[in-house]
Amino acid sequence: MTTHLLQRRLAILATALLIAAALAVTLLSVRPFAGAIEPEMAKTVSVVGDSVLRLIERADTLGMPLDKLTGVEALLDEVRRDNPDLRYLAVVGQDGQVLYASGGIQDDALKAHWRHQMDGSATVGQWLDTALPISSRQGVIGSLHVGQAAATVEAQLHELMFDLVTVLLVAGLTALELLRFVMAAMVGAPIAALNLSWQAARKGDFSHYLPTDYFGGIGRLNHASNALIAKLNTSASRLRASAQAQFAEASRGLQLHEDGERPTLFSGAVDFVRWPFFLLIFSDSLSLSFFPMFVEGFYSPAYGLSKQLALGLPISLFMFAWAMAMPWAGLWCDRLGYRRAFAIGAGITTVGLLLTAASQTLIDLVLWRSLTAVGYGLVFVTAQTYISNHTPAEKRTKGMAMFLATFFAGSLSGAAIGGILAERVGFRPTFMLSALLSLAAAIFVMRFLARKRLSGTVRKSLRWRDIRLLLKHKPFVVITVLAAIPSKIALTGFLYYTAPLYLKALGNSQSAVGRVMMAYGLAIIAFSPLVAQMADRLGKHRWFVSLGGFAASGAMFVIYLDAGTMGVSVAILLLGLAHAIGVSPQLALVTDYCQDAVAEVGQATATGIFRLIERLGNVLGPLIAAVLIGAFGFKGAFYGMGVLILIAATLFTLVIWRIGSQPDIAKEAT
Repeated sequence: MTTHLLQRRLAILATALLIAAALAVTLLSVRPFAGAIEPEMAKTVSVVGDSVLRLIERADTLGMPLDKLTGVEALLDEVRRDNPDLRYLAVVGQDGQVLYASGGIQDDALKAHWRHQMDGSATVGQWLDTALPISSRQGVIGSLHVGQAAATVEAQLHELMFDLVTVLLVAGLTALELLRFVMAAMVGAPIAALNLSWQAARKGDFSHYLPTDYFGGIGRLNHASNALIAKLNTSASRLRASAQAQFAEASRGLQLHEDGERPTLFSGAVDFVRWPFFLLIFSDSLSLSFFPMFVEGFYSPAYGLSKQLALGLPISLFMFAWAMAMPWAGLWCDRLGYRRAFAIGAGITTVGLLLTAASQTLIDLVLWRSLTAVGYGLVFVTAQTYISNHTPAEKRTKGMAMFLATFFAGSLSGAAIGGILAERVGFRPTFMLSALLSLAAAIFVMRFLARKRLSGTVRKSLRWRDIRLLLKHKPFVVITVLAAIPSKIALTGFLYYTAPLYLKALGNSQSAVGRVMMAYGLAIIAFSPLVAQMADRLGKHRWFVSLGGFAASGAMFVIYLDAGTMGVSVAILLLGLAHAIGVSPQLALVTDYCQDAVAEVGQATATGIFRLIERLGNVLGPLIAAVLIGAFGFKGAFYGMGVLILIAATLFTLVIWRIGSQPDIAKEAT
């Protein structure tokens, strides 16, 4: 069994045990919690009812009889308007007669209950009734009855169960990523370093020491190995100082380090960057499910923008800043090295998130989100480059699938947990937590990544000549404009912008919005590796890109047919499936159809330009959605985006199949 397979099995086993234990604790805690819901709801109602009681009791102290008061029903109506969860309020006299009421309840069983219940809470038919006694100097003179729907208890239990399942799922994904990191640090990296050290020793190389072991376990061999290397080098140093000729003869074929040096042999592990990358994506994604609602608090007509456009502007500018930062991020990564580049990017992201939490105006928000995007882009490119360079050439596709899996695992986990946190602690504290997690990612990287620069060829600067060359290539333009850009429009315009606003407008809680948005990431994680493997095996990448485009347009039409929460959920799941089918093969399609142009500008440069142009869709998505919502409403916007993506998918299919049937056209187009 290989070390990598052992690590993976141990991580999966530990994660499964963790989830099983958490599930058992959850099931055991649900029943006591269910019994506590009604008393807690009664306490909440009591807080609202106390304000009404104080006014009525004050009137009694002024000598006004309870049954002769004026304006009480208007007061009760106002309380109900301020507290939509309250279904009725009724002031009942000592004889059980209803004196004042708001809510128009005609339930005979409930009225019979009011005649006998002067204090406490009880479930009466479909109502949870809480009675608050009205006291005077002579004693209790009546009661205030406050009612909620009894189904609220069941709804809160369902909400709790959904939240617990969400937390379990996120905990499993987080634990799996963390355990991969721990297993790499405790098992994989020490074994790999020992293996490299022994291979070097067989060749006579005793110039490098093993890194310090911080976890114990396998790495305890490091101390003995380092002591042996130190002793050998010390003896050689003494011999060199006393007898040069004898030293030259004795050290023939050996490689030793210079006096005063202590070079360390590091073994780079992909999992060393996966965990902090997951953590940073998780931190920024905490706001995905509520960000449009957060922006809504900054809107003012004084900006001269429609409300829909103002809500989409920060998302579009974030995507624009991210896209603009990525080409330069690659150069910074080459010059600074992985560790410093990632740490600086995470640091910039941390500052951006903190300032976002402190934003006071829409201009502040746009500025700080753009700053966050610069750090986000630097981390994104650094992690992608690290994984690519630490993955064998024959497993490079698998390495990129691993990168995407980590990205979407962090994204869906953050969106789900962010919705729960925002509902309980608010938007700004959630952003502050995001900043702390981003800072933690920087600390992890500074602690565990080797202090060294990248090896190999440093990438060249992005040149306009390369961009012009690719844009003159017909297949490249077809793939980017008719496939890649529409995919990103659907992602940001629908998933990041329209879906959270629409789900909230349907009356869903913030937690529910986060749960529904999880469906996209789950579909990507579940299907993307399978589809990528199938596409590589069949070699028909254009089929998958076309199918993905049509499926994405179908996702928009699902909501047009079913405008409820279930329709949105199905649409998000279908969009994730569509992108799992159609997005991954796009870059392979560029290589298939643009071989001459890619060879001239270089594979890395062509990939960078393709990624840069496709992010134009990220920028346009929220703006297009905002214009459509303003003109036609939510349903019209879904239909409009569906038509737009359908047209793009149809044109792509017709053009690329024509090029595919006449291969010479692709070559002549260069």
